[in-house]
Amino acid sequence: MKRQGIRWTAAFLAAVTFSLLFSGCSLSLDLSFGSGTHSRPQGSGLFGNSSYWEPSEEDPLDDTSYLDALERQFTDYPTAIRHTLDEDEEELYKRIIARIENEQYTFTFENISNDTFKKAYYAVLYDHPEYFWMGHNYSYQVQTNGEGDTRLKVEPSLFSEDEAAIRQAKQALESAVQVIVSGAERQDDLYQKVKYVHDYIIDHTTYDSGALETITNGVADGAIRAANAYGCLVEHQAVCSGYAAAFQLLMQRLDIECGCVNGMRSGDVNAHQWNYVCLDGDYYYMDVTWDDPVREDGTQTRTYEYFLLSEEDLAYTHVKNDDLPAPVCSGIRYNFYRYNGLYFDEYDFGAIRLAADVMAGDSALTMKFSSPAACQEAEDDLIEHQRIFDIDYIDGHITYSRSSSGCILTINY
Repeated sequence: MKRQGIRWTAAFLAAVTFSLLFSGCSLSLDLSFGSGTHSRPQGSGLFGNSSYWEPSEEDPLDDTSYLDALERQFTDYPTAIRHTLDEDEEELYKRIIARIENEQYTFTFENISNDTFKKAYYAVLYDHPEYFWMGHNYSYQVQTNGEGDTRLKVEPSLFSEDEAAIRQAKQALESAVQVIVSGAERQDDLYQKVKYVHDYIIDHTTYDSGALETITNGVADGAIRAANAYGCLVEHQAVCSGYAAAFQLLMQRLDIECGCVNGMRSGDVNAHQWNYVCLDGDYYYMDVTWDDPVREDGTQTRTYEYFLLSEEDLAYTHVKNDDLPAPVCSGIRYNFYRYNGLYFDEYDFGAIRLAADVMAGDSALTMKFSSPAACQEAEDDLIEHQRIFDIDYIDGHITYSRSSSGCILTINY
């Protein structure tokens, strides 16, 4: 309730550190108010360090009819993070979106705790990768009066202190998205649309090892460009969260349900992020980052080892965290190897011979097996026993490799 003429005192300045799985590592987020992360111009409607608060008229951005109209602009996917929020948190989620859409870069709410804000704010960022200019790191201040009412002021880290630069960056990302979506929409079917986006991101993005080092050392400000869709699609440099955000944004623009998954490599402690995506009612995992490896000689390449995986496929190489909800991914139809006739339950030379004919123009044969044991049997017969040379157009020098899952064998000739 708003009360005129009540004296409000800045009872405390909150200093909190959160840990968020982000961008290929565990990122420590410094959320202490007055940390020097940002300063705002005077006259922007902020109360700054004032001990007084004279409540204004009701903010039109909190009007229920306005929020309902705004919400209709967005597709509400069943796996969106917003569905993990309680009623109050979901209402705040909408209010945060209203302010972002109206280019507000500082938020003020009455009788809202930081814990409630944090849950709603992070849900907005994970559900809406288009808000790349809003950083995960933020500072906050709480004012309170003697009657138990509070006022929360939040200042997120931003892409830039210059509002004109933010608008320019938004336009640049939108232009890039339109070009890619237009290309994807020209593809023949759903599989080809997803593959087009996968290939485009990989072919136009370099993994930003320098940004990863910055994040790992704990000096990132929460709005680092390589960790979002802008870095990936405009500057063409990204870490895993940048790849994942870009893929999510492009899928959503194609009206395909998609979200992010936090976790790590099996047997590792370093955090990682990838995607889930829904195709024809079935969910799959997609790891665009790991499909963009760099060879030892520095050559950029593209693979499909992590293209639309099931739970069983993923378990060989990834471990999921439970901090972000993710659907059970049981889809198999659109997995790259199954879709292209390169998947085998067991090793059979005759079947491999037919697959080699299909891929003959690529000067490579890549095949996926149901288990590492079946793949090992293929390697023993084709490589160790040199049966690969029974295929008449394969002669001379060959090289081969096994995937990290142990289930994929690739032979180059």
